[in-house]
Amino acid sequence: MNWEAISAIGQIVGALAVVISLIYVAREIRSNARAARTASMGNVNRWLGELVVNPHLGELWYRGIHDFGSLKNGDLVRFSVLMDQLFNIYQEMYYQRFEGQLDPRQWGTLEAAQRDINGYPRVQAWWRTRSHWYNKEFAKHIDHLQQTAPPPRLYREPMKDE
Repeated sequence: MNWEAISAIGQIVGALAVVISLIYVAREIRSNARAARTASMGNVNRWLGELVVNPHLGELWYRGIHDFGSLKNGDLVRFSVLMDQLFNIYQEMYYQRFEGQLDPRQWGTLEAAQRDINGYPRVQAWWRTRSHWYNKEFAKHIDHLQQTAPPPRLYREPMKDE
């Protein structure tokens, strides 16, 4: 056998190895993107789950979105942390959308929820105290949602005498 034939076989084997590696990398990237989408929605669901399994957090959330100004001391801190968590999740998903890592159907659902939540004047009051913590592009997005949000209707709203 001559060295040229051995070299040609080696090049063919090397080329096949490169093609197989590229296919593997492409599958891993696709899988990682899918995992990122799943993790993001999982973060939203975990956040919502905390409100359900911890009744005091659900009550705090309700009070905060209806009367942010009345929160004091630990309640103010806890409500602000709840909101920070939620808006950090929103921000993460906002950027995943632009990176093509979030299904547009999921974004539509999430944006509808964001708009409803941002329709509450007390959420808007909280946002004014924290918007500087977020990326300017995302902050503009939230500001726009707040300007275009319909009147609050996410929960049965309190009666005027409540």
